[in-house]
Amino acid sequence: MKTSRPSGEIQRVISAAIPSVTSILFVLAGVVPSGAPGISSVAPLLSVAAIFFWVVSRPGLMPPASVFCIGLLQDVLSGGPIGLWALTLLLVQYLSLSQRQFLVDQTFIFSWVGFTSVVIGAALLAWLSACVYYDVLFSPMPVIVQAALTVLVYPLMALLLISVSRLIPAAP
Repeated sequence: MKTSRPSGEIQRVISAAIPSVTSILFVLAGVVPSGAPGISSVAPLLSVAAIFFWVVSRPGLMPPASVFCIGLLQDVLSGGPIGLWALTLLLVQYLSLSQRQFLVDQTFIFSWVGFTSVVIGAALLAWLSACVYYDVLFSPMPVIVQAALTVLVYPLMALLLISVSRLIPAAP
């Protein structure tokens, strides 16, 4: 006799996968060629926004192993040093978790300020890591522009992620 899984368990598995899937989609959106020369070097860090959002809103659904794999995917797709984004996104997760108690149940503006500090830390780590890896002192200007764009578009990304998060049932 064939047994089937209860629909509640299937719903739980799907719900648990939503943060990782949306983060992967943000990685893919961030590395899609736009056709404009040089734009990829200053495209917003969409993966940082996704990891920050999910770690602050539903930390149990964004474990370090998922963050690491999402970072590795971004490393492979971006053509950068393997491990650079894996390490950077783990730092984003750590910084987001360390700020979570101050950000939960606060106004969006307060959360946005917290996000800004996380983006600055992530951009600085990525820039320093690339400089060390390639043994070259790169101009920080593209990273500064990238971080600023990320902060500016975060409200739109957060709005999208808030809508998606409503699909996940509250934790019991």
